Amino acid sequence: MLVLSRKIDERIVMPELNVTLTVLAIEGNTVRLGITAPTEIRVYREELWNRVRPNAAPAAHNAV
Repeated sequence: MLVLSRKIDERIVMPELNVTLTVLAIEGNTVRLGITAPTEIRVYREELWNRVRPNAAPAAHNAV
């Protein structure tokens, strides 16, 4: 995993995908991100992707 620090209005760019992430706001524990991507690239929050992804197996809870 790549971990980056960004401030408000700073960006992370993935040029091969034509995707840009922009930090819009930081409020306490919450970070608001803006995502610019081509319309053919779908963007999901993880919890929604886990519900809608094809062939999704039920998520294991509290696995040890």
